[in-house]
Amino acid sequence: MIRYAVITLILCSAVGAAGLGQQAWILTIDDEIGPWTVTYLQRGIAEATEADADVLVLVLSTPGGDLDSAVKARSLLLGASVPTVAYVSREALSAGAMLAISCERIFFAPGGVMGAATPVTVSGWDLEEAPEKIVSATRTLFRASAEQFGRSPDIAEAMVDRDTFIPDLIEEGKLLTLTSQQALQWGYSDGEVASIDVWLEEQGIVTTHVFELNWTDRVVEFLTSPIVAGVLIAIGLLGLLIEMIVPGFGVFGFIGILCLAAFFWAHTLVGLAGWESIAFLLGGVVAVVLEIFVFTAVDFGITGLIGLVLIGLGFHNAMVGPFTSQEQAIQTIGIVAVGLFVGTMLAVILLTRLPKTRLRLGGMILSTAITGRSFQEEPSSGEKHAWVGRTGTAVTNLRPVGVGEFDGERTDVICEAGHLPKGTPIIVTKAKGYQKIVRAVSEEE
Repeated sequence: MIRYAVITLILCSAVGAAGLGQQAWILTIDDEIGPWTVTYLQRGIAEATEADADVLVLVLSTPGGDLDSAVKARSLLLGASVPTVAYVSREALSAGAMLAISCERIFFAPGGVMGAATPVTVSGWDLEEAPEKIVSATRTLFRASAEQFGRSPDIAEAMVDRDTFIPDLIEEGKLLTLTSQQALQWGYSDGEVASIDVWLEEQGIVTTHVFELNWTDRVVEFLTSPIVAGVLIAIGLLGLLIEMIVPGFGVFGFIGILCLAAFFWAHTLVGLAGWESIAFLLGGVVAVVLEIFVFTAVDFGITGLIGLVLIGLGFHNAMVGPFTSQEQAIQTIGIVAVGLFVGTMLAVILLTRLPKTRLRLGGMILSTAITGRSFQEEPSSGEKHAWVGRTGTAVTNLRPVGVGEFDGERTDVICEAGHLPKGTPIIVTKAKGYQKIVRAVSEEE
């Protein structure tokens, strides 16, 4: 009986050694590295870990791409609990080389190349080498990745810094790009295989899961593009401003919140937006709210301007990373500024020109408190001053816009400071056209 048990154990061990039941997850990066790469790797590594995969294979055929995205992807690979293998199918250049050397093992297809990783910036139509600060940081990241897996850090540096000289491999003044044979000779390749399927078969891995891009990766790539981000900023701010001024909660507020949520969701997933970005945004919103409801309802003052600046900082901080070039950072400032300006101007136009009926949650209701300006023609100059000094009652909450009733006549009013609850006695202190500024009636009056 014991003999049969021993035989069974030996057979099970043999089957395990043969790899029966082993599984591999295959991820492919065959385009420029960008925000989509981060979400794609996040999902792939998470699912491979959950499935207890034996190996995660990263098939690379990329000319490089965004450095901030590559750095985030590097962190994901180095932190993966699943063994990682890079397969250089054709080329792993620039940011692609960073991902390759961040894997535990590297295999090459015949004719594959890896390297040429000095960071560059776009200036007009030209590509220029990035400032030394960025080159130095990138060089250190390459060196650290190489050291983690026992590869020569000098070779990793030579891919980034043209001043690195390695005898018999690369002369000073040139960037290093390794061929398949050079990589094997210098310890940057574990071998050359015709295809990743051949290697997996040699390892006895019988189950493979090809991990595909999905809608999340494509949506994130779309939402993080500068132009789309600017549109989200403009529409988001538009919705917030209208909802701050007009009582209740309606379609504009819903759309505004949806746009802001989409903006920060996408930029958070790719590792750009953090709590500091949201803190700037919330601080700016609080300042704008104070400007509208507390300090003044007539003129937009310093508090409101500070609020807009903080909101702008929140958006800008969420769109740039530590390796964003100066040109890209300036471009981002312009996009954020245009988004804020367009959103603010659209809010002003809508509040002063649209009909007074607006769609709100719960149905269509009449709101005469969209703005204190006239939707009709200006009255005569004599009628402008006839309202000053008249007293009445707020028939809606003034936040700061609302409706007041004066001797049985209802009209739009604006509270000159803060907000007043419904039923408060009010007096008109200033009138211009149909715009009537009011305050609470004092006890002396």
